[in-house]
Amino acid sequence: MSSLATFRSTFLRPRRLPTSIRQLSTSAPRVASPAAGTASSFPPPPRGANAILPALLAAALGASATYLLAPCSKQEPLSYREPSQATFDAAVRELKEFMPEEFVSQDRDVLLNYGHSDWTAHDPTALAGAVIYPRNKEDVIKIVKLASKYNCPLIPQCAGTSLEGHTSPLGYKNNPNDTVANQKRAAGESVTMDDLKPGLAWVLDFAENMNEIIKINEHDLDVVVQPGVSYDGLNAVLAEKGIPLYFPVDPAPGAQIGGMIGTGASGTNAVKAGTMRENVINLTVVLADGTLLKTRQRAKKSSAGPDLGKLFIGSEGTLGIVVEATLKLSPKLPSTVAVSSFPSIEAAAGAARDLVTGGISLACIELLDEVMIKMINKKGGGITWPEKPSLFLKFSGTQGQIDSDVQRTRSITEQNSGEGFTFAKDDEEAALIWQSRKNVLFAALDYVPGSKAFVTDVCVPMSNFPTLVAETRADVDSHGILAPIFGHAGDGNFHALLLFSTPEEQKKIDGLVHRMVERAQRLDGTCTGEHGAYIENELGPGTVELLRRIKETLDPQNIMNPGKLIPPRDGSIPKY
Repeated sequence: MSSLATFRSTFLRPRRLPTSIRQLSTSAPRVASPAAGTASSFPPPPRGANAILPALLAAALGASATYLLAPCSKQEPLSYREPSQATFDAAVRELKEFMPEEFVSQDRDVLLNYGHSDWTAHDPTALAGAVIYPRNKEDVIKIVKLASKYNCPLIPQCAGTSLEGHTSPLGYKNNPNDTVANQKRAAGESVTMDDLKPGLAWVLDFAENMNEIIKINEHDLDVVVQPGVSYDGLNAVLAEKGIPLYFPVDPAPGAQIGGMIGTGASGTNAVKAGTMRENVINLTVVLADGTLLKTRQRAKKSSAGPDLGKLFIGSEGTLGIVVEATLKLSPKLPSTVAVSSFPSIEAAAGAARDLVTGGISLACIELLDEVMIKMINKKGGGITWPEKPSLFLKFSGTQGQIDSDVQRTRSITEQNSGEGFTFAKDDEEAALIWQSRKNVLFAALDYVPGSKAFVTDVCVPMSNFPTLVAETRADVDSHGILAPIFGHAGDGNFHALLLFSTPEEQKKIDGLVHRMVERAQRLDGTCTGEHGAYIENELGPGTVELLRRIKETLDPQNIMNPGKLIPPRDGSIPKY
């Protein structure tokens, strides 16, 4: 099976109700009729009993332009209760009273699709107990209220392109089906998919039904979408309609907006266009008690308190479930690409730093080391590159701006011993060159058939980027691990794909990852530039404690993707 076919069967896998948006990342999402989703005014914030939750938010975070669209009735304070098979079964029976049978699945093969990815280097953890395909925000509200009633963990999911386990179900001590897997883990043995039985969590799949483009506001440069819309599908629709705008955040092909919000996704365009945090205007979110709120209006700026939308971006579904988003669109400008090679990875990283500090307005600055280039050449694709560390550069703007940027870029790369400045002759060749960059994961895995890849993700200030890259390359090479390095050099972020096939190699990789994270944090950076990871060492106890308090305020039952992102206190909320 080809890498692309494997990717689609794994990440864009057909599920219970396949749709065109799942099959091809560039397929057109559904576009609402002009009358749909056009309401932009909201009721005034509620008073009295129904204002309890906004008051809690205000106490934790300060005032905010947040609109409560569907407040819950007053109820007794909630607290954590361990899920059990009995409460799970009761919840499913009640769920099927309002969700049609075809939108709820407990089939083992379906659960396996959502339980683990062949792309991850980690053992599987558990299976969900059911997969639910909500049709609209009203379904989500009912599902969340029911989960709150029976204490069912909820895991929102879209395309499933994430590599870091954000959406993996976890096991629970009250579930007898997890006994075998838990015993093997305790004995230090590997857990396989055959060891896993249905669990107690619900996965909410938004890709199947909630994949509608609600409204395109061309003259306001924004668009309102449901979470199951893919960024490349959205851009295809804009192109088909002749609208000269696009959504610039570009992670893995097929990634969908809900997941991109949950992970705070980024991509090759981040050096100029920013990440999801800079490109989301507002969110409509269902909280853990079923409350529906919208974080702000569509205005491009507001001084009405903190932007609560930022609270949910990167929260991995641990604080609420996004059911609608308003996104910024960017003008689609002429662009072209170029490639320059260097004698060392440190020289290439230094050139990237100088391009950024020199004020050159490049759209993308991507670094690929010599190992990655070798793998791309073996994979094929129409162009064979010198097997040296290289920068893949994208220029955008008017022709005059591009000409000026190209001249200055050529000068800076030459000052850093760059050579072979290859410039695309036309749009077709530019697309071919950039496809080499986008296919790095497939090229690496195909290079060593049967291997797994531990994907790392570190980011530092630009001044420290050459040091981080050079020290990491030397550490990897000294341990005999095959690991191509590539990443977003324009914002100090790179990935090392640590390939392994044996337990001995995996043990070496564990040490490499630990040292890489320590190195990045020592250089005033982060262990996770894009995808999410453990955060306590990086943020410090005070910041992490504040995150715990926010989590406990918004989700006192711990049903929202429990056990992810926010480290628990010892003995308070269990680690699963």
